[in-house]
Amino acid sequence: MDKERARFVLRSFRPDGADADDVDFAEALRLATNDRELGEWLMRERAFDAEFAEALARVALPEGLREKVFLAMVQDSGGFPKVDSTFDTAIIAAMADIKMPTGLRENVIEAMERTAKVERGAFGWKRLGIPLAAAAGIALAFFMVDGGQPENTVAKTQQPVKIAIGAVQAGFVRIHDSPIFSIDQVEGGMQHLISHLRSKGLPCGGGYLPPGLEGVSSIGCRELLIDGKRGSLICFDTERGTVHLVIFRRADVADELPEISAPVIEQSGDWAKAHWRKEKYAFSLMAMSDRDSLTEFF
Repeated sequence: MDKERARFVLRSFRPDGADADDVDFAEALRLATNDRELGEWLMRERAFDAEFAEALARVALPEGLREKVFLAMVQDSGGFPKVDSTFDTAIIAAMADIKMPTGLRENVIEAMERTAKVERGAFGWKRLGIPLAAAAGIALAFFMVDGGQPENTVAKTQQPVKIAIGAVQAGFVRIHDSPIFSIDQVEGGMQHLISHLRSKGLPCGGGYLPPGLEGVSSIGCRELLIDGKRGSLICFDTERGTVHLVIFRRADVADELPEISAPVIEQSGDWAKAHWRKEKYAFSLMAMSDRDSLTEFF
């Protein structure tokens, strides 16, 4: 084995000793022991990996980044699989129901910070812990699972975490475009749906509706779970198509919202969306239409 081959092999060497018994790794390590230049290179590689892992542990992802990426995927029609069988449906439903244990993200970050420390070893700098690829993988897992919250310490994550109204809207689009999207409660009128939501401990909005939805037939409702916050969805069948009213508690929403008399109405790809507040509730009205059509409801 020459030095170039040894470098190639040692780039994937796990510093926890798991590869020590592998013939190729053992030969490369012996070469690094006897060759000063190669040994110094290995020292620098491990020091760099350790510093990079520590840097990943300090990364604060922007609030709502996960939802914005999902929304972009939906708008590009590339975000979700098609269900080809009942087996696929069962698997997707099972994955959607998975909830991460409380404190998992903080525990993993703590482990990264603890194991990414560097000490002087037999071949120079020796890192105790995860390799660079594992650090990058864990950081990606935080992005996809934890919703990109910027908290880096246990003390911070113990505080109540609010979600942005944009994250609420993007989360709804993601749920709506899932191949297993459904309405839970479809029987009865508006008051029946509100009673159903209230019985499940969900925000019901107090019966407040935009003027254009008063008297419109509601076709069903369901619970929405977005970034750990529970909200409600009520769907209406209008002359302009189906309109979706998303209701969350104001205490769970980070943004300052306008009153219903001056809602914020925007266009995002195929979706028109509006948001406002009323007493203790935060509302979003969503429809696959243009902004002007949604404005007519107010």
